[in-house]
Amino acid sequence: MDKYPAYPEGKAFIPQSTTYVMMRSVLLCSLLLLALVGGAAAADANRYSYLSIDQVTITLSGEEAHIAVDYRIDAGIRPLVAIFGRGDLHQKVRRVLNFEEAKVVSLSLDRAELLVEKASMDYGEGSYWFPSHEFGVTVPSLVVTSPQNTRALNQTTLFPRGMGYFGATPTSA
Repeated sequence: MDKYPAYPEGKAFIPQSTTYVMMRSVLLCSLLLLALVGGAAAADANRYSYLSIDQVTITLSGEEAHIAVDYRIDAGIRPLVAIFGRGDLHQKVRRVLNFEEAKVVSLSLDRAELLVEKASMDYGEGSYWFPSHEFGVTVPSLVVTSPQNTRALNQTTLFPRGMGYFGATPTSA
């Protein structure tokens, strides 16, 4: 006796669960292959997995740092990120910037904006210190802006020496 009952026109019946399992297996194998290819392609200094960093801008205000990062996602991974969600992209952006405590304000397929609430130390009377910071990759273009100063660095993994600045002067009571 046949494993699958015969249908008219000589076609065999394939249960839906079998088709689903097969399609899922093919999809998982494809994802694994793309992840391996993405990891192997990460030899560039500004890359982390499928993410290539183009520019990072940090704007300091009080204790907060507003961070904007422009990046590119590998063409083969881009549709997968769009289909399956941006959870992995969210983690990778935070890991690359090395601000694990950052809150992601917006995240798209080519840009992210983050907020770090306690990025700078408050020395009182409106003076702040943003310490040196190391990134997870080489950043091709880094711009750090405070109310008084702007520093730009190219091809760096580190914002060295930190930066002091003044915020709003506290009002006297």
